[in-house]
Amino acid sequence: MYIPAHMFARHAWNRALLTILLLGLALLALPAAAMAQTVVHLGPVDSIKVWTDYARATFAQSTSDSVTDQNYHAFEAVGLIGRRLMRQFGRGRLLEARAVQQAIDSLGLVTEAAEDPAWPGFALLVARNPSRPDADAVGFLYWFREDDLRMQGVVFRGGHRPSMRVWRSNKGGTPYEWAVVDQTREGLPHMTLLGMHANGLAWELEQDEESLPTFAQPGTAAFVDVNDDGIPEILTWTHAPTDSLFTECMDCPKLITERLYVESAGEEPVFELEDERLLPTPYATLVYFVRLLIDGKLTQAERLVRDPARVRQAIAAGWNKRVVKNPWTVEAREANQAWPRMLHVRFQGPFGVKRYEVSFAKLGSRWVIEGFAEPQPTKTTYPSVTVPPAHGARRPPAGETTKPGVPARPKGR
Repeated sequence: MYIPAHMFARHAWNRALLTILLLGLALLALPAAAMAQTVVHLGPVDSIKVWTDYARATFAQSTSDSVTDQNYHAFEAVGLIGRRLMRQFGRGRLLEARAVQQAIDSLGLVTEAAEDPAWPGFALLVARNPSRPDADAVGFLYWFREDDLRMQGVVFRGGHRPSMRVWRSNKGGTPYEWAVVDQTREGLPHMTLLGMHANGLAWELEQDEESLPTFAQPGTAAFVDVNDDGIPEILTWTHAPTDSLFTECMDCPKLITERLYVESAGEEPVFELEDERLLPTPYATLVYFVRLLIDGKLTQAERLVRDPARVRQAIAAGWNKRVVKNPWTVEAREANQAWPRMLHVRFQGPFGVKRYEVSFAKLGSRWVIEGFAEPQPTKTTYPSVTVPPAHGARRPPAGETTKPGVPARPKGR
C-alpha cells in the first residue's frame, strides 16, 4: 500500500520544530575517489535531540502495528531528515544513501537504505518503529525532477532487507517503473511495483501483496536481468515440500524450489510467475533416483549415477521397495560444507534398517550419485589394564613358584 504525497505535507505545528533540526544538519561529502568512506556529519547535539526525542517518543506511544494518523508524523520526520541529507549529494549521487542510513541510525532511529547501481538518481530509505519491530514500515522514495529532490512514502508490511530496481517503462504515460522487494522478520518476501506519473511528480501503485499476491512462502528473492533487456526479473528460492519418502534432520539439506517472475505484456503489466523448477542439488538427485527405482524407470535412473551398475546394486539392497511410509531419513551431512557432497542416510527396507554414506559428483551440468556404501564399524581399542592379585593372596617371593602341584622352592636353592 502506498501513501499519497499529500499525506506527508508539512504541517504548521511541526514545521518550526523541523526547521530547528535542519538548520543544525551539515554534510561533508568527500570526493568521488573516497565515496566508499563517505561520512555524514550531523550538526549540534541540542538541535538533533529535540527532534530525536519527539520521533522516539511518538514511536514509543504508538499502540498500532499499522501506519496511522497518530504515528505517521514520526515516519515523516525520518523521511524528511533523509531528504535533507540526500539533497546535499546532488543529482546522480544517491548511491550514498547508506551513509544517510548510518547517520540517522546514530540518532537512535531504525532505517534501512537501498539503491540501484544502474540508476544513481533514485534511492529508498525504509523507516521502522524502534519500539515495534513487527509493525508496518514506511519506505521513502527519493528521486530528482530537474534540481528538485522529490520524496514519497510507501507502506511496507515487512520493510526488512529491502532491495530495489528502476527502469524506463514501455507503458504509455509512465516514464519509469520502480520495484521494491522487502521481507518480514520471518523471511516472507513481498514485492511492490510503482509507476511514475507522466509529470514526474509522484508514483502510482501498480502491484503489491494486497492487490495481487506474488510470493506465498518464506525464502529469498533477488532481482536479475535474465534476458539483458534492462527490465529486471525476480528469482525466488523457497523450501519445497519434502518428498513423502524422505525426512531430514534439522541441519540437513532441503529441497529448494526456484521460481522466475517476469513483467507480463498485458494491458496492465504486473509481475507474474514465468517458470518454476526444483533446484538441482545432490539431495534432489538422491530423491529423484529413489523415485525412479520405485516407479521402475531404471533407464532414467542410470542417468543419475556415474556407474550404471549402481542401479542393480540399489535394487539388490531393496531401494525399489517401500515397506514403510517414510523409509528414508537423512541423518547427517558432510561436516563444514554449505553444499555437502556426502549424505548419511538411514533406510528401512525389506532387509531391515541399513545406513549408507552416499557421495555425489558433477557430471557435466548434472549432479550424479558417485557411490554409496554401508559405513564400516569403528574399531574400539581399550587401554591395557593391570589386574591386581585377589584379595588375601600372598605374592610369592622371588625365586619361588606357586604353580598348582609344584611345591614352592626356597630361595637360594
